[in-house]
Amino acid sequence: MSKAKSCMEKNPINETVSTHDLQEVSVKKSAVEDKDLEVSVFTSDTQQSNSETNKEETKKTVLTIGEIFTLSVLLEMGYSFGRIKINRDIDQKQIKKKISSILACKGIISPFLVVPAIVCLKAGLELEDDNGNPITEETLNLDFILIVIDGQHRMEALRQLNKKLRKEGKAEYEGYVYLPLIDNYDVPTLLREANSATNPWDGMDWLTQLLATAQEKGISTEKLKWVKEKAKTGSDSAAWAWVNGGKTNSKTTCIKASTDNQKLEELADTTSFENDKKLYEAAAKSFEGNSAKVLGWKVLPEWIYKQLNFLMVMEMRRSEAMNLLVAFLEGLGTSNAQEISQMKKSPSQSKDNMIIAKLNELFADFQSQV
Repeated sequence: MSKAKSCMEKNPINETVSTHDLQEVSVKKSAVEDKDLEVSVFTSDTQQSNSETNKEETKKTVLTIGEIFTLSVLLEMGYSFGRIKINRDIDQKQIKKKISSILACKGIISPFLVVPAIVCLKAGLELEDDNGNPITEETLNLDFILIVIDGQHRMEALRQLNKKLRKEGKAEYEGYVYLPLIDNYDVPTLLREANSATNPWDGMDWLTQLLATAQEKGISTEKLKWVKEKAKTGSDSAAWAWVNGGKTNSKTTCIKASTDNQKLEELADTTSFENDKKLYEAAAKSFEGNSAKVLGWKVLPEWIYKQLNFLMVMEMRRSEAMNLLVAFLEGLGTSNAQEISQMKKSPSQSKDNMIIAKLNELFADFQSQV
């Protein structure tokens, strides 16, 4: 049993830390009220002897809005969990990602949002248990069934991971649940918003993560800071391409680098950084003002590095090829830069292909005059 789990189990569930002083919510076996919905849980106390009239004492525990409850304690009390049929199916690829996340963080970092099964049934929603069996108002122990609204992949990942840890004789991870922090909600709306009103990390978010990780690990951040700064006025793909041989770094690459020091060191490597920056700085002298947006399009660095590689194949030294391209970019001129920045796709060509054709034409003219 994990340290977190054992510590939480020592305290009765009604002593969990309260985040809001909100209305208590209970579920009674007989009926469900519109606003004051109570979930009453009874745990057996020691049976008093020598008296037929003395009954077993119970200790009442209330699932309360604003409190977080440990999964292990609820399971020991006899609670089980189900799902809404219209919710997305369990994806094993997502499960693997969630397991990796739990291991990386050494535990669950956010609780599962649940509502009593009876509330969902009153809303006309079809429910099922972990085995795919329907949950109805006639289901036994309905008062002890909670429906996962947000976190079903994390809960399944935790279940699979803990099963594996048990077999290996290792400490398991604790899970946590909480009720909606509002007392008047529509379950379908709650389900939709809980699962869609989040923004997955984009390239800039992962770049920020790489910067933080590099600082923590003592890895150079010079190149990463430059890429982030240039990405503010363009795309992170273009910013990476300027200092990565014309190649972008995908989000997948950045995700892997966030947990793999060797990959992060490769991304942050500054061996050719100073020379690569010269190409950007040369282009910036021509693409300025209204045409500066082209610097944030990956088509430009991709074209430049393609030319660089071609010149080197033609047995020109890299330093000479770099100098040639720097001279070309600096002498491109305002009018040509403006023309390129204003290009739009035609019925027969994409915008990128039109830009490439123009750059090829200008570079051929430049080379003929050198």
